[in-house]
Amino acid sequence: MIATGGACGLSVAFGAPIGGALFAYEISTPNTFWTFSMLWRVFCSTAIATFTLAMLTSMYEGSPLSFADSGAVKFGNLVDLDENTILDLPAGIILGVVSGLLGALFIYVNVNVNIKRKKYINTNIKKIIECCIFAFVTASCFYMVVALRSSSCKPLDVDKVDNEELFEFTCPEGSYNPLATLIFNTEGGTIR
Repeated sequence: MIATGGACGLSVAFGAPIGGALFAYEISTPNTFWTFSMLWRVFCSTAIATFTLAMLTSMYEGSPLSFADSGAVKFGNLVDLDENTILDLPAGIILGVVSGLLGALFIYVNVNVNIKRKKYINTNIKKIIECCIFAFVTASCFYMVVALRSSSCKPLDVDKVDNEELFEFTCPEGSYNPLATLIFNTEGGTIR
């Protein structure tokens, strides 16, 4: 019941019943209670939940029933400004090849680094020191990226601020730094 509830919540939030069912299956893979018939039951529940949200939303808005925009979480409207052309295909192929090569490089480096880590970082104190160094380097990189872009201040529009925390970060009064706001904000504030 808990897995089905979580799957229904995710599928209603994003309008994706298959994604919700696969999410519930993914987070509970080590458990032995999952069967193929249970996956179908969870999928049926997510489909009903998504259909119910779409039906209630269309009744509330007074529009005909539509499943095109049935998610509860909205990321804005996409406007199709230009039509896709055949010239977009080579760009997509190049992007796919470059992404594949970068992914292979990442896996190669990750495997080799983990072999070295297993060989040299073998005591608890070394693991703690590694964690502290990694945290320090990561925090320093985030801070330095924002510090290098500290001159990109934007004026603060009081009408558009909805209780969101905007970081000034070396900006004058009445302006904010968009990159500092993006990086230093909480996850929910960043999404908003």
